[in-house]
Amino acid sequence: MKSLYVKFVVMTLGIMILSFFIAFVVSNAYYQYNLKDSNDAKNTEIATEVAAFIEENPDVSIEDYSATIADAGYQIYLADAAGNTQFFGAEFGELNLEDEVTGNVIGGEVYHGMANFEAEIFVTGFFANELSNTIGVPVEHDGTSYALFLRPDINLLFNEMHLLFGLLFALTVLLSIILVFISAHFLIKPVTKLSEATKLLAAGDYSIHDLDTNRKDELGELSSNFASMSKQIEYNDKIQKDFISNISHDIQSPLSSIKGYNKLLNKPLTPAERNEYTETVDFEIDRLSTMTKQLLILSSIDHEDYILRKETYNLREQLERLIKVYEWKVNEKGLMLSHKLHDTEIKADKALMNTVWDNLLSNAVKYNAEAGSIDIEMTEYKAHTVIAISDTGEGIDDTSIDKIFDRFYRVDTARTSNVAGTGLGLSIVKKIIDMHNGSINVRSNENGTTITVRLPLDSSE
Repeated sequence: MKSLYVKFVVMTLGIMILSFFIAFVVSNAYYQYNLKDSNDAKNTEIATEVAAFIEENPDVSIEDYSATIADAGYQIYLADAAGNTQFFGAEFGELNLEDEVTGNVIGGEVYHGMANFEAEIFVTGFFANELSNTIGVPVEHDGTSYALFLRPDINLLFNEMHLLFGLLFALTVLLSIILVFISAHFLIKPVTKLSEATKLLAAGDYSIHDLDTNRKDELGELSSNFASMSKQIEYNDKIQKDFISNISHDIQSPLSSIKGYNKLLNKPLTPAERNEYTETVDFEIDRLSTMTKQLLILSSIDHEDYILRKETYNLREQLERLIKVYEWKVNEKGLMLSHKLHDTEIKADKALMNTVWDNLLSNAVKYNAEAGSIDIEMTEYKAHTVIAISDTGEGIDDTSIDKIFDRFYRVDTARTSNVAGTGLGLSIVKKIIDMHNGSINVRSNENGTTITVRLPLDSSE
């Protein structure tokens, strides 16, 4: 497989050759349609003047004068009626003049070979060194009729400069080729680096530092984007590995507990011990069930193409319905729950928002102190609404507040070891709120925690 470097060089050289060919064809066409007639007229005038001088000076040798004109930069063919022919100056490339033409010129006609020269793609009439590409005029000298055919000697015209032109052309071509190779190297170099970086990335190596990200062109932008993509993939890979590790640990832990207590339940036990072990097994099963549900939700909403099923509904009714569901848990723990809600219409995914309130209210109950309180307050503004849920639990330390929305992060696991937490709930809440263009923040101290959710009334705006 040819490298991009070779392809670029070949393509550039091909373009140079093609450009030269096109330029030649265009120049030839320009000569044929714009310059040929004027060139014919100019040389006809010169040939006529030469013939006039010969006729006006019979004492001058026609051969000597023709040789003099040839030395001045012309090619001359001289023929008489007897069939005698002479050439002066450089040789013609082709002697393709018909005898009939010679006879006509001797008879008094002027031959316009330049104007009538047949156009060819690869031959420019100006440089065609053919006898037919001449001007023919009749000449009378010393009682003899001649036909004098004349054309400029192109080789002689360029004789003094052809070395300079040849050297200039050769240097131009040589320098062009060298510069093509050099420019190709600098142009392809970042692409080569990108190719190597791609191989490293595919092999799981994210240490990509040798990219030309400072270039102010598309390749620089591509390199910069690739470097950013590499960092993002590395981050996502780390998150995925941590995610799998946490899932494995959090699933293995309750499974080990269930297995252990299940063995104990097969042994002779007192009724109190049997109830205790059964409750523990139920507790761990609930943890697994909750984790499974939350993982399904995360798996669903993590997809970029997830479509929110938005509808307009009454937020107060949704919250009051959920409060009734938690009423028995609140009473069981001896909590006091108060709320201040208003009729507020919002446009959002009702099912996902129910998951948000369910998680937040569940946490307020689980992590609250015995005989504590929960307060839910709604404040409506012009374009958004704010819901604050406060509890009187032990609170969250400052170092943990920044991490509580991370997946599988649990605050003070020793303190909450008797609570069926998975560390996924608040990360799900944060994800759903973000999907609705809202925000969530936490304030906490030793007297309790307040979680504030800000939602636009129409999350599509």
